[in-house]
Amino acid sequence: MKRTITRRNFVASVASSCATFALLDLLPKNSYAALNHSGPYPSDEFLDYDALGLAELIRKRQVTPAELTEVVIRRIEALNPTINCIATQTFERAREKSTTISPQTTFAGVPSLVKDMIDVAGVRRSDGSRLLATNIPKKSVEYIKAFEASGLNIVGTTTVPEFASGLESELYGQTHNPWNLDYSCIASSSGAAAAVAAGYVPLVHGTDGGGSNRLPSHACGTFGFKPSRLRMLSGEADGGHDPFKTHNAISRTVRDSAALFNVTEDKSNKVYAPIGFISGPSKRRLRIAYARNGVGGFPVVPSIKNVQDDIAKLLSDLGHSVEEIEHPVNGTAFFKNFRYAFLPKFTPLLARVSAITGKSPIESGLLAPWTATMIESSLNFSEKQIESGLAYFNNPEAIYGGIFEQYDLLFSAVTPDETPKLGAIKPTDHWEEKGHLFERIMSLTAATNAVGDCAISVPLSVTEATGMPVGSMFQAKAGNDQLLYELAYELEQARPWKDRWAPYSRKFI
Repeated sequence: MKRTITRRNFVASVASSCATFALLDLLPKNSYAALNHSGPYPSDEFLDYDALGLAELIRKRQVTPAELTEVVIRRIEALNPTINCIATQTFERAREKSTTISPQTTFAGVPSLVKDMIDVAGVRRSDGSRLLATNIPKKSVEYIKAFEASGLNIVGTTTVPEFASGLESELYGQTHNPWNLDYSCIASSSGAAAAVAAGYVPLVHGTDGGGSNRLPSHACGTFGFKPSRLRMLSGEADGGHDPFKTHNAISRTVRDSAALFNVTEDKSNKVYAPIGFISGPSKRRLRIAYARNGVGGFPVVPSIKNVQDDIAKLLSDLGHSVEEIEHPVNGTAFFKNFRYAFLPKFTPLLARVSAITGKSPIESGLLAPWTATMIESSLNFSEKQIESGLAYFNNPEAIYGGIFEQYDLLFSAVTPDETPKLGAIKPTDHWEEKGHLFERIMSLTAATNAVGDCAISVPLSVTEATGMPVGSMFQAKAGNDQLLYELAYELEQARPWKDRWAPYSRKFI
């Protein structure tokens, strides 16, 4: 079974999320306040446990879900005025559910967060936009039903840039990186990765439509997983699957991600056989292609290249075969077709904005200038250009060639540059001025989504100059999710990261 990308399902993926909308003044933003960085903070005895570890404590009756919920609420109240990664608090909902969750579920009542881009019954979903600021879904999607059935207790939603485009949210304000408050968290799961890095919770839901789990994980020193297309239960209101976007975890440990994967995997789909819970590494040695220089037209800067060279040596020391190659993706061709195929996805928003205000997107105030100008730029595309873009994305061979006929995995940086500071791309910027910078940030991740492959960002390093985390990305052919989890376990054992805490985390504040 193949999910063909058509104009209709592109349009439907946005239109379904815009079913409810209202005109609303900009919500108050959380203030950016300097914290007393005097750490360590001694009273949070549960901080060093991952989600599965906390679940085991619950089953041993060493703590209750209700007690853990209060611990997490206190963490959020202490840190969020500075980090600003929570879009909507659901504290009372979580308190109520904490008394009814069975300890025999996988996560047994452990608190968690979901990205503000998925339908949870009774919880506001804004997609980071004023246009949807009062949108409250009546039903939870299948993914969330499984998420909650696993025993995860939702205490809130995490911030996103408007409709997952850009780096920062105009609706909620800047989300600050817990490693350095002046730095960005990069891409739409920025709030999710910041929440894990800051120690709010050990495991959160994220989505990845062009790198949105992997890029923030790179920036925040967390583990990010992008599953194969069609692998997971539907996260869409219509029960279908977005052509690009997938749902899974951002976490502190590999096993937490693997456990969430197991309970949210669509075990009834006819595309892939279920893989279940992957509990550790494999003895299999892999053939790994190392795209050291990045995608053509978007070269990797020397500081990031040096980090990845170190990881290539680590892989070789572990017995894997690592061969340096030129990246198979043609960056110029990819992003030309990306614009033709992807940007028209947002054109239904034009009619909605016009119906409310009678004004253009840029004049309406309902959309950030970044989003409005991105949409307006697509109006100049011809039918022939749009169809050629869609045809390109429906032909994986045109994008990656036969790379996975020769190699098990493709290894590269997550993004060619070091993590940018806040303000590199602002919601008030215009697409025609900064769009090329956004494409550069996505240059190594976006093609994975286009072909439906699976990929991970593994937090193995920090830069010497800035002390900021650096992720390493591994991509496998669609369906080979197990291979990635097995390698991630091996790398986690070789170079552990769980106890490497950000300076502006609950560990120290």
